[in-house]
Amino acid sequence: MVSTRTTPHVVDEQIDKKDSSQVHYIEHDDDEKASPPEYHDAHIDIDHGYDPAFIHSTTRKIDWRLIPPLIAMYCISSIDRKNVSLARAANNEVMQKELNLGTSRYNIITLLFFPPYILAELPSQLGLRKFGPRYWLGSAVFLWGLVTIGLGFSNNWVAMAAMRALLGMFEACLFPGAAYLIACWYPRKQMARRSAVFYITSIAIGGLGNLLGYAISLMHGVRGLSGWRWIFIIEGVITVAIAIMGFLLLVDFPDRSTFLSEEQKEMIITRIDRDRGDSEADPMTMNKFISYLCEPKIWLFAMWFCVTTLGTYSMSYFLPRILRGMGFTDTMSQVLLAPPYVWAVVPAMVHAYFADKYRNMRAWMILSGCLQCILGTVLYSQLPERFKAGRYAGTFLAVGAANGNVGLIISWAQCSIRNQSKRGFTSALIVAFGGIGGILASLLFMDKESKKGYPTGVWSVVGLNCFQVITVIGLRFFFAYRNRLADRGKVVIEGDDKFRYQL
Repeated sequence: MVSTRTTPHVVDEQIDKKDSSQVHYIEHDDDEKASPPEYHDAHIDIDHGYDPAFIHSTTRKIDWRLIPPLIAMYCISSIDRKNVSLARAANNEVMQKELNLGTSRYNIITLLFFPPYILAELPSQLGLRKFGPRYWLGSAVFLWGLVTIGLGFSNNWVAMAAMRALLGMFEACLFPGAAYLIACWYPRKQMARRSAVFYITSIAIGGLGNLLGYAISLMHGVRGLSGWRWIFIIEGVITVAIAIMGFLLLVDFPDRSTFLSEEQKEMIITRIDRDRGDSEADPMTMNKFISYLCEPKIWLFAMWFCVTTLGTYSMSYFLPRILRGMGFTDTMSQVLLAPPYVWAVVPAMVHAYFADKYRNMRAWMILSGCLQCILGTVLYSQLPERFKAGRYAGTFLAVGAANGNVGLIISWAQCSIRNQSKRGFTSALIVAFGGIGGILASLLFMDKESKKGYPTGVWSVVGLNCFQVITVIGLRFFFAYRNRLADRGKVVIEGDDKFRYQL
C-alpha cells in the first residue's frame, strides 16, 4: 500500500509539486487512486481533503492580517478625497474668501482629482508585484498624506486644484491594488464578503469622518488658521500614521507570504487552483494586454462601476447641499451625513452573503442594489418638501445601495476571469471607470441647480441605473448560455475547459 501524508490537516492526499493545480487522492486500503475532484466549477468542493477546522483557522488568520490594514487605508482614502466638501460645508464663506473660490471653481477642484486618478490606474498595478503590497501601497498612502497636509496650506484655488490632481494620482494605487490582492488570496466563494467588508466598512467609518470633520472645524482660529484648513492638516497627519501602519502590517501575495506555515500556504494555493487554476503569477505581455482590451465583459463591468460610483460620489460631494435643500441647518446637515453611511453596511453585507453563499445569485444581488438606488434617489429628490423624513430615508437607500454594489461588481468581475495578469488589468480598468463616475458626478450635479435639487444629476443616476438593470440581466443569461455550451464541450471559457461562470 502506498503511504499517505501524515499531516493531521490533510486527509488522504498527495500533491504533485510540478503541477499544483492537480491533486491526487490515495485510498488507505488499496493502491487504487481516486479521481481528483474537478475544479473551477461553482459547485465543486474545493475544500475536499482538508480538515474544515484547519481551513477555518487559516482563513481567519488571513482575514485579520489582510483586511484590517486595507480597511484603514481605504477609510482614510475615502475621507481624504471628500474632505474638500466637508471643509466647504464647515467654513463655506471663509473658504470661499481665502481661496477666491467661486461656484464653478469648486466643481473644477472636485473634478481635477479624477483625470490623474484614471490615467494612473493601469500603470499603478505594474509596481504591485515587483515591490510588494506593503511598500507599494504604503508609499502611496504616505505620499497622499503629505499632499493632504499641503491642501491645508493652500493660498488660492489654483494651488488647491493642483494638489487635488496629485492626490488623485497617488490614491489611484490603492483600490485596484486592494481588489487584486484580495482576489489573489481567496477562492471565488469567499470574494464578495471580503470585498464588501473591505469597502463598506471603510465607507461606514469614513461616514463618521463627517463628524470628525465638523469637530475639527471647531478649531477655527487656532494658531491663526481657519477651521477648514485644520480639517486637511489633521486628517493628513492621520493618513501618514496609517501609511506607517501599512508598512508594518500589510501582507504580501500568498506565494511570498511569511506569516503562514508552508502547510497553510500550500492549502491556500491548492484551493485557488481547484477553484480557478491561476495561483501562479503570469507576466503581462503586449499580446495579453491587447486581448484583455478586446473583452466586452470587462468593459461592461467597468461601465457598471462607473454608474455605481456616480451614485457614491454624488452623495459624497453633494449630500451636504442636498440635506440643506431639505431644510436642515448647516450643523444638522453635517451630523445627518453619518447615519446613511453606517446603514450602508447592512445592504452591502446581506447582498454579499447571498452572492457568496449561493454563487449563482451575484447578478440578482447587483440588480437589487440598482433598484434600491433608483427608489432612494427618487424619494430624496421628488417627494414634496413636507415629507422631510421620507426624503431623508431616501438618502439611506441611495447611499446604501450604491456603496453596496461596489464590492459586488468588483467580486463578480474577479469571479468571471482567470490569470493574475488579467486580474490586475481588470481591477485597474474597473476602478478607472469609477473615476469617470466621479467626473460625471462633478459635472452633472451642478451648483447652479442646487436650489432646484440637482435635477440633471438626479435623473442621470436614475437613467444609468435603469441601463445597468437591463445589462446585468443580459450578462447573467449570457453567462448561463456560455456555461451550457461549455458543458456540452462546444466552447472553452477563459482558456480552461473546466472553468464555469458564476451567475
